[in-house]
Amino acid sequence: MLAVERRQKILDLVYRHKTVQVTDLSKSFGVTEETIRRDLQTLDGSGLLSRTHGGAVAREAEAEDLPYRMRQVTNIEAKRKIAALAAALVHDAYAVMIDSSSTAFEVLSALKDHHDLTLITNSVRITANPGATQHTIVSVGGELRKQSMTFVGTLATQAIAKFNADIALISCKAISISGGVMDASLPDAEVKRAFIAAARKVCLLVDGDKFDGSALTSVCPVDQINAVITDRQPSQEWIKHFQKLGIPVLY
Repeated sequence: MLAVERRQKILDLVYRHKTVQVTDLSKSFGVTEETIRRDLQTLDGSGLLSRTHGGAVAREAEAEDLPYRMRQVTNIEAKRKIAALAAALVHDAYAVMIDSSSTAFEVLSALKDHHDLTLITNSVRITANPGATQHTIVSVGGELRKQSMTFVGTLATQAIAKFNADIALISCKAISISGGVMDASLPDAEVKRAFIAAARKVCLLVDGDKFDGSALTSVCPVDQINAVITDRQPSQEWIKHFQKLGIPVLY
């Protein structure tokens, strides 16, 4: 594994669990503790985490949301697998709501063979790159959050409410049976709730590491989701829970 790839994975762990230990990382990645310390020093110097005695923690000012430039490349293969499955749920001429998650962004490429789609999004990256797709792009506008490259706030949620979409593709920071679908950002959670309310079908795109996790705020109960797409088979507890709720799971 290249150093840059290892550091991206370390960042993913830090922002998911808020703290990591050098000894645990050394065993997980099969490298020396000194190598991990150098990784943490580099990441700390870039302002992406804070070193502590024996490990590192997410920076308080940034713990709410992993910078988009890092989310883009974290677990990228899992995201692309999820995106390919999500695209299969989209039909030609659909109105598709896509949130600002890096997972949902990967769906854009997977939709290249579809026709006459309308993509409604709060993602700055999607609206800033109209050449990335032949489909019609509608931005919900609103307050720009530079850290996460998203449009949020009252203007965004009011705009979303004007639509009646065929499907919404949303992601999350964590999901649990008791806590439901959760996110690390209050403004982003509000936008996701607006997407859910404005779509006939809601598909949650979630990689396997986010099951049984926790995040700052609730987006919705699990039973408000119509389909779940993940990169690997969930636990038997989750499979039984989804079956009980009548929610199909693709992986």
